[in-house]
Amino acid sequence: MATLQPVRTAASHQTRFLDLGGHALHVFRFGAPLELAYTYFCDISAVFRLLPDALDVQSFGPDRYRLIVGATDGRGHSMAAVFDLLVEYDPGRAIRVMHTDEGPPVNLPGLVFGGILEAEAIFQPGVQGTAVEYNVDIALSIPVPGVLRLMPQPFIQNLGERAMAFKMNQMIGGFTNSISADFDTWVAGG
Repeated sequence: MATLQPVRTAASHQTRFLDLGGHALHVFRFGAPLELAYTYFCDISAVFRLLPDALDVQSFGPDRYRLIVGATDGRGHSMAAVFDLLVEYDPGRAIRVMHTDEGPPVNLPGLVFGGILEAEAIFQPGVQGTAVEYNVDIALSIPVPGVLRLMPQPFIQNLGERAMAFKMNQMIGGFTNSISADFDTWVAGG
């Protein structure tokens, strides 16, 4: 995993950060040939748009993407995590998504923080279709907002870790449901 560097913008002048991370593993099963499943997953922008809370996916160069995931802090304040990604393809076998520092400057309003997302999709043919083992690791460096800076760091860390576990479960569950439905629509030509 790459080293996490916080995104600094004019709106992120806080000096205290909360470092969080998470890992998820999921196996997708498609009743389709490997070549079809692989082709579907190669459309990185379309696949990442299926993530819950994905605000935008932008290409900023060959096989380079910026994923912006939004959230609220529970008090009505918006925030966004920015992930700059480099994609490598091993045709018919794997797609690897890695962190890159090559992204353009960040110019977003609100609380904006950097993140590292690294993922790997391994494709395996089977008798009844294709299995795709999807591993993802996420690391975030979140500025501690407003009044939370007055609370003890261990309390904030514990709260952040619980929120991260909840969010990872929500994201992988939503992603799984969205991929299954979208793949079926894509195969049907719709």
